[in-house]
Amino acid sequence: MNTERWRQIEGLYQATWERDAAERAAFLDEACAGDEELRREVESLLAADEQAKESEGFLNQTALQVAAQALAGDTARSLVGRKIGRYQILSLLGIGGMGEVYLAQDPRLGRKLALKFLPQEFTRDRRRVQRFKQEARAASALNHPNIITIFEIDQINDVHFIAAEFIDGQTLRRRLKCGAAPLSEALDVSVQVASALAEAHAAGIAHRDIKPENVMLRCDGYVKVLDFGLAKLIESLSTGQPSSNSEDSSPRDFHSDPGMIIGTPRYMSPEQIRGMQIDARADIFSLGVVLYEMVAGWTPFDGVTAGEVVAAILNHEPPPLEHYVRDVPAEFTRIVRKALARDREQRYQAAKDMLIELKNLKLELDLADKLKQTGQAAPRHEAVDLQPTVENVMSKLPRSYSAPAADAHADLEPVGGAMPLGSKYYILRGADDEFRAAIARQDSVVLIKGARQVGKTSLLARGLQQARAAGAKVVLTDLQKLNASDLASAEAFYLALAGLIADQLDLDVAPDAVWNARRGPSINFERYIRREALGKISAPLVWGIDEVDRLFTCGFGSEVFGLFRSWHNERSLDPAGPWERLTMVIAYATEAHLFITDMNQSPFNVGTRLTLEDFTLSQVADLNERYGSPLKDDSEVGRYYRLVSGHPYLARRGLQEMVVRSRDLTALEAIADRDDGPFGDHLRRIVASLDQDPALCDVARGILRGQPCPTEESFYRLRSAGLFAGASARDVRPRCQLYATYLEKRLL
Repeated sequence: MNTERWRQIEGLYQATWERDAAERAAFLDEACAGDEELRREVESLLAADEQAKESEGFLNQTALQVAAQALAGDTARSLVGRKIGRYQILSLLGIGGMGEVYLAQDPRLGRKLALKFLPQEFTRDRRRVQRFKQEARAASALNHPNIITIFEIDQINDVHFIAAEFIDGQTLRRRLKCGAAPLSEALDVSVQVASALAEAHAAGIAHRDIKPENVMLRCDGYVKVLDFGLAKLIESLSTGQPSSNSEDSSPRDFHSDPGMIIGTPRYMSPEQIRGMQIDARADIFSLGVVLYEMVAGWTPFDGVTAGEVVAAILNHEPPPLEHYVRDVPAEFTRIVRKALARDREQRYQAAKDMLIELKNLKLELDLADKLKQTGQAAPRHEAVDLQPTVENVMSKLPRSYSAPAADAHADLEPVGGAMPLGSKYYILRGADDEFRAAIARQDSVVLIKGARQVGKTSLLARGLQQARAAGAKVVLTDLQKLNASDLASAEAFYLALAGLIADQLDLDVAPDAVWNARRGPSINFERYIRREALGKISAPLVWGIDEVDRLFTCGFGSEVFGLFRSWHNERSLDPAGPWERLTMVIAYATEAHLFITDMNQSPFNVGTRLTLEDFTLSQVADLNERYGSPLKDDSEVGRYYRLVSGHPYLARRGLQEMVVRSRDLTALEAIADRDDGPFGDHLRRIVASLDQDPALCDVARGILRGQPCPTEESFYRLRSAGLFAGASARDVRPRCQLYATYLEKRLL
């Protein structure tokens, strides 16, 4: 950048700075006259100046002063037109607190990318260099479509730089300068940001600086989270241990000194402001601020100085969204309010929980938009809560179903247990696609988690069938089939397990023929699998293990899980070894961390994690059509969905009852919660299971009376059992309305 260009930028910056914020965009449109590089330079200085104000005058210098001083030292230091390594610098994209970002060309791969350079004057600051490297390591540890991709971090002489993907778009901050976002746009952006955070948190990384400047909106609709310069290795809320996908998947040095305040004041959580130890919930608070700002056009906590902003965050509730925008759905307000709770125990406990609720709301509003297109819509966003929204929307959609054929029940299947592979009643969910992809990749470990009777075994069977079709050898072990003596000791368990595997693979050598009493059970079992199974077959081996929950309460369970984890590690250390051909698929319902003392010595924090959820509203409508449409129209589908809430077993059982008994929905609703009704056996088993644990039964009674779960453990146990649902112990609820009605009748 030459001196003349700098003077042009300086003059325009001063002229723009003197104008009101509301006038600046129009003034720059006219003054820059299409010179986008000039505009970027001025806007980056204004943004940096604003950030300096929010940081209470850091170093007491404006962005212009800092930039001018850096330029005065060497006006020729601009990198435009130069070559750094193999990268040709094309233009300056922007200047931030941690460096300058340039557009560059990679001639080797023929693509454009972004190069972020640490300013020369910062290279003498050990902490700034560390943060710069930390950003690259944090982002490169993650692989997600909503997180910026880091290609490399390098140093040439004294120049430190990060090579990352070039994102063709604009920051969310620039988008918001044009005004508040419509609700649909705000939800789309927040869903993608929440998805990115869920991935980062699962890898043990907290971002700590979520704000509109660090969210990029690509031209094709994708959202990218940037700038992991303040990222921190966090501890799992449940285990107190670093939460990572693998031993080496996340950086080990992402920490800050106790008491250090890091972040941007308007978007910082109360615990960040107080300099407390933070976790993933700090990011959830920041996302709540961004979500509020997108819709309202203002941040929820305002002030002229950083001190006033901090005081607002610590002491005041944000103004209701209704002050800024009309007809805000109550469900949206609830989500924002929960994300912005000052007490982090009252917030979403995981980004994934917030993501699920944002997705559900987005689905509801999409349905409402369909109503508008038909000309039959109710007033905009009239819903009071989520469930009435389903009924209101579905009752007004102009859609009806054909009446069931006279022989509609001729090809019905028994309801319950695993579904036949060719069943026309099997509903594909998102986990199906993810499972197929994992099997095709021959992943080391695939985890299938879901509540009772959600369809884990049926999903497992389809993945194993895909593996067979691809030429793999397949073993399926259902731990429910093991008797008490098989679970009496590690020795008995491993022998029983090896025997089942030998039978299914038709191995010539029986386990007891090579079992050596001088060796430990784990060593004997591993040698048998390595030598007699993997050593005798050349094809990949896919081993599905169902009902793994039975091992959680065994005294030797941690030993077994530790062995499984060691195989995953062996595969990474020796890619040409026998374990490279083994894929383990583990299906379970219970929260593993409740029973395993060291999750890092288990397979439950590595590999591919799949979560199987209840059916959505549209999936229940699809299932209804497959049963010949006993629910006559979408109004009835909505009523039925409220009754069973997408519970796969209940949804199928009720539709089959309507077809076989020729009942209409009103008749089914009248007998649904009766002991002699179509769901009676199932409902009685639920109560019987609670009766076996009086303490847990008392917890269930409290929930039915509107109380939260007293402990996280009781919440996870009730949710894993498939009786209750919710994101945390504080918002737990019965899994469906049928459960709520029946349990209230029997327990209260």
